[in-house]
Amino acid sequence: MLIASLTSAPACRRRASQTPPPAPKPRLGTVAIENLSPPSDERIDTARIESELRQALVAGGLVVAGGPDGGEAPTARARVAFAAECVQEGAKGEARAHVRVRVETRPSEAPGALSFDVEGQGVEPYAVAAKKGRAPDAGAPEKRPSLTALVLRVARDLIDGAAARRGLQEGSPAALHAALVGDAGDLREEAIRIIGERQIHEEAPDLIKLLSNDDENLRDAALGALIAMRERSAVRALTESRSLHDRREMRKIIEAISILGGQEADDYLSFVAATHDDEEIRATATAARARLQRREAEAGR
Repeated sequence: MLIASLTSAPACRRRASQTPPPAPKPRLGTVAIENLSPPSDERIDTARIESELRQALVAGGLVVAGGPDGGEAPTARARVAFAAECVQEGAKGEARAHVRVRVETRPSEAPGALSFDVEGQGVEPYAVAAKKGRAPDAGAPEKRPSLTALVLRVARDLIDGAAARRGLQEGSPAALHAALVGDAGDLREEAIRIIGERQIHEEAPDLIKLLSNDDENLRDAALGALIAMRERSAVRALTESRSLHDRREMRKIIEAISILGGQEADDYLSFVAATHDDEEIRATATAARARLQRREAEAGR
């Protein structure tokens, strides 16, 4: 027994050492800045934007700082295009910026490769200073905001959002659940999509609850995930989630139910095809039921 114990230990160590390491993060290569702003009396500091966004990409965990690595990691290149200006009307002014951040990795199919293309806008109001020879407005006028700082703020927000989505893609089921039940806007929708892709059926009850949410984007995202998982437990909730007289919702529901399939789905489509007061909806349900029955016959159910 002692010999067996001694000989089995090295084998365990070998198996542990053969666990594949995580894919390396891309090295950050060039960060190209494209200033599309209209002519202005303010010089926008593109060098500062390039430097600080390079730091933001590394700090967000999306990439590692550039440098020699023996060719083990792919290289990510970023392109940041922006247009920024100050617009004034009377005593009021606004600094405005529209920013687009694109990151692509070469080679694109390499493990750990990164690709995203996001854009957003930012606005900062300010009070216009009184012109020479005119009475100043009530209160001290604010200093005009820095367009450089505004571009950086919008770009950092975009990078932070991309990093959060990347974290979800690589995250644990617990992290996905937290995003699903939270209130994080686009991040919540991304979590729903990933749950569907990964087939995490434990989240089906929370997805089903979202089918009656007031936000159509969330409803559609939850429906897409449930369809991806072929989660038939969603059929009953779908039949009860929206009014029979909401034609647009009915078309989506009919198609989803036909894909999910099962006896309950067949019964519902039969009921709608026979009794709905809208001829188009009846025809849609009839066609969907035929597709359901054909698929299930081909599957031998």
